[in-house]
Amino acid sequence: MPDHDVVEHEMLQELVQLRSQCPAGDPRLFPVLQRLAKRYFEKHRYTDVRPLLNEALSIRIAAMGENHSAVADSLAQLASVETALYNDAKAIELLRRAQRIYEAYGSERQTQLAVLLNQLVEALFADNRFAEAMEFCRRALELLGGNIHTATPEMMRTRNNLAALHVARGEYYLAARLLKLNAQLMKGDGTVHELAVSTTLNNLSEVFRLQGQFDEAWHQAVKALWSRRRAVGRKHPLVAQSWSNLATIRFDAGRIAASESLFKRALAIRQTHSESHPALHASTLRSLAEVVLAAGRTYEAESIYHQAAEIYEKAFGPNAPQLALTLTFLGRLHIECGQHGSAQQVLARAVEIQSRRGDVRDAAIALTFNTYGNLHAARNNFEQAETFYAKALEIQRDVLGGDHPDVAATLVLFGDATLTRGDHAAAEKSYRKALEICRKQLGEGHKSVAEGMHRLAKLMVADNEPDRAIELCAAIRKKHARTLDQLPGLHADVLGTLADAHMALLVHFDHVEALSREELALREPHQQARPGESIPVLSRLTKLYLRREQLDPALEMCQRLVTLAERLHGANHPNMIPAVDQFAELSIARGEVTAEAAVERTMKLRERKFGADSDEVVAGFEHFANLFHNVGQEPLASEYFSRASNLRDRHAHALFV
Repeated sequence: MPDHDVVEHEMLQELVQLRSQCPAGDPRLFPVLQRLAKRYFEKHRYTDVRPLLNEALSIRIAAMGENHSAVADSLAQLASVETALYNDAKAIELLRRAQRIYEAYGSERQTQLAVLLNQLVEALFADNRFAEAMEFCRRALELLGGNIHTATPEMMRTRNNLAALHVARGEYYLAARLLKLNAQLMKGDGTVHELAVSTTLNNLSEVFRLQGQFDEAWHQAVKALWSRRRAVGRKHPLVAQSWSNLATIRFDAGRIAASESLFKRALAIRQTHSESHPALHASTLRSLAEVVLAAGRTYEAESIYHQAAEIYEKAFGPNAPQLALTLTFLGRLHIECGQHGSAQQVLARAVEIQSRRGDVRDAAIALTFNTYGNLHAARNNFEQAETFYAKALEIQRDVLGGDHPDVAATLVLFGDATLTRGDHAAAEKSYRKALEICRKQLGEGHKSVAEGMHRLAKLMVADNEPDRAIELCAAIRKKHARTLDQLPGLHADVLGTLADAHMALLVHFDHVEALSREELALREPHQQARPGESIPVLSRLTKLYLRREQLDPALEMCQRLVTLAERLHGANHPNMIPAVDQFAELSIARGEVTAEAAVERTMKLRERKFGADSDEVVAGFEHFANLFHNVGQEPLASEYFSRASNLRDRHAHALFV
C-alpha cells in the first residue's frame, strides 16, 4: 500500500476508534475530522470533504456558540469546498454568515474580515454578481489600509480581484494598471510564492489578449507557464490552464493550427484529472471544439461539444449552467451548418435549463439569447432576431454595464439584422455605437476598431457612397496595417469592400481586379474550411470579366464559384440561385450549347424557392429571354418570352376569376 494510502487508512482507523469511544458531537472528534478533510481536499475529493467539515462545524457551534470567530473560520472552510464543487450560491450564503460573525468583533478581526471578503468577492465573481463583488472588494481594500500600493499578499490578492472585476466590466486599461503594479511589486519581493506570481502574470496576459496585444499576451503567458511548472510540476491542472491560455492567444491571433496543438497539450493534462476536475476537462474540450470548428472540421467539432456536454451533465446534473452554455455553443454550430431544426432543439433545452435558475441574469443567458437571434436571422425572421438581441442587450447592460465590449458585439448583431431588413439608418446607429464602445474600452489599435470601421465602409457601399467607403478603407489600411497582417480574414474583407466600392464607381477596373486577386489569395488557404468567404470575390471577378468581355477568365471564376456554392449549400438548394444565374448568363454570352440546360437549372431553383407561378419565375424567364435575344439566339429567346407570357396570362385569368 502506498505511503499516502497508509496515512489515510490510519486517519480513518483513528476516526472509527474515536467514534466508538465518544458520543456524537464530542470535541475530541474535531481535530481528526479536520486532518482527514484537509487530506481529501488536497486530493480534490470535495464530495468526501463536505460531510467531514459539516460535522466539524456542528461540533464547533455546539462547543462555542454560533457567533464565535472559530465558527466563522469553519464556515469559510466549508465555502471553499462548495466553490470547488461549483455551488457558488451556497458558498456565498456560508461566507455571508461568516461575515456577520467577524463584523460583530469590530476592529479586533479586521484582517480576517478582509481575507473573508476577498473569498466572498471571488465567489460572487464566479456567480456573475459583479456589482456586489465590486462593493465588497472595495471594502476589503479599505480594511487593509486603503493604500493600493501596499505589497502584502492579501493586498496583492485584492488587486487581482479588483482587476478581474474591471475586466468583467470591460475596463481593461484599469485592470492592466493594477496587474502591472502587482507584477512590479512581486518582482522585487523574493518571498512571494511562484503560484501567486504566475496568477498575476496569467491575469495580465489575459488583459493584453483582450486588448488585442497578442505578442505581449504571449510573453506574459509563457512566463506564467514556466513559473507554474517550477512550482507544481508539469502535469498539474494549473499548468493545463497555462497551456489553454496560450492556445486562446494563438486562436484570437488567427493561428488556428497552433491553437489546436496547444489546446491538445492542455487536454492531455486535463484528462488525467477529469475525475477531480470534470468542469476543467469539459471547458477545455469546449475550447478545442471551437478551434476545430474554425478549421472547418464540423463533424469533429460537434462530437467534441457532445463529449463536453456529457461530462457536465454527468458531474453536475441535467440543470448545470455550464451544460446550458455548451448547448448554446452546439446550437451555434448547427446554425453555421444550416441545421436549423437541430439548433432550435438544443437552444430550447439551454433556455429551459437557464430558466430553472429563477431570475438569474448573466452573460451566459445573454449569449443564448444572441444565438437564438442568430437562428432567427438565418431563417430570415429578422424582427424576431432583433427581439432576442434586445433581450441580450438588456441583460448585458444590467450585468456588465453599457460600455462593455460584449454590448458592442450584440449591437453589431442588432445592426446586421436591421440592415438586412433594409433599415440602413438604424444599422448605422448600432454600428457607430459599437465602434464608440470599442474605441473607448479597447483602444484605437484594437482589431474590433478595425472591424467596426470596415462595417461602416460596407454600409457606405450599400448606401451608394463608394467614395466615402474608399476613404474609410484607406484609413483602415493605414492605421491598422499590423492588425491586417495578423488577421488575413479581416484584411481580405477590407480588400473586398474596397474592390466593391471601386466597382460601384464603374472606373479603375484594373484596380478592382488587382484588389480582388489579392483578396482571393488571402482566402484560398481557408477555402476548404470556409468556402462561403470566397464566394463574393469569385462572383465579383466573374462580373468584372463579363463586363470586360474576357469570357475565358470569367468562365474559370464562375466554375469555381458554382463548385464552392455547391459545397456550401448543396446542388439543389435555393441559395444556389445567384451562382447558377451567373453561370447561365456566362454560358449564353459564350454561346455554349449547354446554355439552355444552365438556364433550366436556375429556373427550377427559382420555382422551388418562390413557386412555379411566382412573379420571380416570370421575371427570370424574361431576363434570360432578353439575354438570348441579345446574342441572336431567337428560337430560345422566343421560347422563354412565350413561357413568361403564358404565366402572366395565367395570373391575369386568376385575378379576373
